[in-house]
Amino acid sequence: MWRVAVLAGLIAMGCAISAGADEVSSQGTVLRGKVTALGGAGITFQPEYGKGSLTIKWENIEDVKTEAPFQVLYGDDQESDAPLQGLRDGKLLVGETAVDVATIQSGQPIGAGGLSFNDQMRSKWRYWDGNLDLGFNVQQSTTDTTGFLLGFNTVRTHAPTKFTLGASYRYGTEKRQGQTKSTTQDELLGLIREDYSFTPRVYGFASGDATYDGIQRLSLRGVPKVGLGYVFWQEQLDEDRRNFLQGEVGPAWVYEKYFGGSDHDYYAIAFGALAGYYLPYGAHFGWRLDYLPAVNDFTKDYLLRTEGALLAPLIDPISAKFVVRDEYDSKPSAGAERNNLFLTLGLSLVW
Repeated sequence: MWRVAVLAGLIAMGCAISAGADEVSSQGTVLRGKVTALGGAGITFQPEYGKGSLTIKWENIEDVKTEAPFQVLYGDDQESDAPLQGLRDGKLLVGETAVDVATIQSGQPIGAGGLSFNDQMRSKWRYWDGNLDLGFNVQQSTTDTTGFLLGFNTVRTHAPTKFTLGASYRYGTEKRQGQTKSTTQDELLGLIREDYSFTPRVYGFASGDATYDGIQRLSLRGVPKVGLGYVFWQEQLDEDRRNFLQGEVGPAWVYEKYFGGSDHDYYAIAFGALAGYYLPYGAHFGWRLDYLPAVNDFTKDYLLRTEGALLAPLIDPISAKFVVRDEYDSKPSAGAERNNLFLTLGLSLVW
């Protein structure tokens, strides 16, 4: 009798698991598992058995149904929040709403608690992604130190264009016993940039960035530049996420004004490299390199900047963020060091 009860329980459990699985019909085969994302090109699907995800194009999908509701953003400002009920003549049934798959911008499963903060932000700012960073450090000992970092970055992506706007400010002080307080960090950065994709791999860009650094005695550094870029390697994970490595080159002008009124400027060739990679558990690593040598003196007059950032989710929408940034100016202001290195650990509000 107990064997019959156990067998019945296993059968019931198996039926429950099967009933709770999403279904995708592709080329005459019904796949069971979990639909994790939607886009204008297709879906991302995790099979019930095995590891990894599949990216399936809409033209290869005959039908799709999900147990959980999806937030589907499509058209210019339209949204449907309901389970996926099927695919008919190129239109996806989201509940009772028929959505042309070509107009889908993004689709994400909705959790048991309903629309999250990220979901609501995704709907209101569907073309925008960004983060707000905040970090503090305090030490009270033989040497007292305090510091903070405030940063903001946002990107508007609406193919074939991408607009980026960012700014950050860091400030720090130090006080040794018996001495007056001194400033150890005082830096303001700003960036504005526009990208235009000519093909999936070739793009053009125009950007301008500005720097103020009280410790480096830099009153202002401005770097406008334009150029072309090429995507050397890309792995599209879903409609919004990709791993990539790309490089770019173009003309630039570097202008530096120092405390005291003196200045320095030169025309440069801007070489750049960018990379991004998604790690397990939703973590992401991003990296950027800028090399700006003077046209008339490549080896002795140049600016080299690099930054790497690791973002690890904590509690939606908060992530931990670790940043390493290094800047080398071959001809700094009088009394300043050529190299400037920053390490930052803080929290980031991501949307």
